[in-house]
Amino acid sequence: MPSTAPEVSVSTVAATATSTGHHMLKIEGYKHLKDIHRNGSCFESCRFKAAGHTWKICCYPNGDRRDAAGYISLFLTRDDDEDKEGERAGVVHAEFRFALVYPRSRLLPWPPYAKSTTCTYPSLNSSWGFPGFITVKGLENTGFLKDDCFTVRCDITVVKKSAVNDELVKAADMERLGMLCKCKDDLCKRHHRA
Repeated sequence: MPSTAPEVSVSTVAATATSTGHHMLKIEGYKHLKDIHRNGSCFESCRFKAAGHTWKICCYPNGDRRDAAGYISLFLTRDDDEDKEGERAGVVHAEFRFALVYPRSRLLPWPPYAKSTTCTYPSLNSSWGFPGFITVKGLENTGFLKDDCFTVRCDITVVKKSAVNDELVKAADMERLGMLCKCKDDLCKRHHRA
């Protein structure tokens, strides 16, 4: 006869989005900026607050390194000052997305060209991003570049791990949690319906 368990200890660890925000970076005079900033050279957005932290966007119009030449590289840099208690800010787990935005003359519900990632910012001034966000030719031959300008939207979500929650669960609740095995094997060691 399969064994049944009247109570089972269950632990829950959850990642929750604690704050979100976004920033728009408009790049005007793209061709001149591309001429000024050669491969490995970037320009930065102003510092901005989003999702409870301070950030900057770094744009390399000719790629951030030799193997990214011919691409536009985009990076998000955490640029927090000291926190409220006067101590250095700790590790930040974030999800972010860069998206090219069509000029006002084009009415689209959401930019179709975007890249996103989840990353950990271990310290201040650490950066994550996309060395090959879009090819230079790809940007120049799409509707995103108009009158030598384009706009990048950055959406940021900061994620925190919640504390572990331990609890005892009755056998009746185990089915609701999807934790009961429904097999008919007498040798199975999993929890079964009574």
